Amino acid sequence: MWQRIQTLYMALGAVMFFFVGYNNLSNAQSLLAGLGVALLLANITYYKHRKRQFMVNRVVVIVAFVLEGWLIYGSMGLVEGATTVSGFLPLAAPLLAVIFTAMANRAIQADEKKVQSADRFRK
Repeated sequence: MWQRIQTLYMALGAVMFFFVGYNNLSNAQSLLAGLGVALLLANITYYKHRKRQFMVNRVVVIVAFVLEGWLIYGSMGLVEGATTVSGFLPLAAPLLAVIFTAMANRAIQADEKKVQSADRFRK
C-alpha cells in the first residue's frame, strides 16, 4: 500500500488541500478543502480497489476545481465582504492538488494494465 507511487501523489494532493484549508479565513472554503483532504486520505486506504480509487480521484478533481474557482472569485473582489487570499501559493494549491491527483490516476491505470496482463497470462 505505502510503496505505491499513487499513494505518494494522493498524500501530496491532501497536503495541498490542507494548506488551502489551514490558511483560509472562510469556513465554507475550509470545509470544502477538508472534504478534499478526507477523500484523498480515505482513497489511500482503497489500495485493493483500483477502479474505486480512480472514480474517487475524479470527484477530488471536481472538488479542487470548485474550490479554485471560489478562491479566484473571492480574490478578484467581485463580492463585497469576501475574504481575499493573499499570496500565490494558496491560489495555486488546488491546481497542484489536481496535478497530483491526475498523476495518481495515471499510476492507477498503469497498475490496472499490469494486473490485466497478468490475468491474461494465467488463463
